[in-house]
Amino acid sequence: MRFARSSIIVLAALIARATVGYGAWTVDASGACVEHWQASDMLRGPTAIANGPLRPLRTLAGGAEYAWNTTEWWPWKIVGLGPAVTLASGAAGVVEGVWWIGTGLADTLTGGYFAIAPEPATELSLRPQVSTIIADAGAASPPKTDRCGRPL
Repeated sequence: MRFARSSIIVLAALIARATVGYGAWTVDASGACVEHWQASDMLRGPTAIANGPLRPLRTLAGGAEYAWNTTEWWPWKIVGLGPAVTLASGAAGVVEGVWWIGTGLADTLTGGYFAIAPEPATELSLRPQVSTIIADAGAASPPKTDRCGRPL
């Protein structure tokens, strides 16, 4: 009975998150940036599944890089804040990785139509990334290109 109840809750959460899937951004004949569906968009789910186990390692490395290169806490980072930030970032990566695998599975089953997996999950990368639990991680510079990859 508990399994059925938890399955219904997970299914409801996935349905609530579901949106219509969009294609890749391309430049049309008039030079406008438009969305165009491609067969490669069906790899959205498998890519998220492959990225899920890498997420904890990427956020752990990103958290360590952030903690050891920040000068704002300097004597405290050696004592405990540096390792604490690193471990908290890695723990958040574990949660995000499990989420990416689950949403990637849902995207695989639906052919990517609902775009359930988050966009960062669909971009295969090994680059260290600062976890979203760190306050100023979102203070990144504005994008230098538009959705089609053209410079702004």
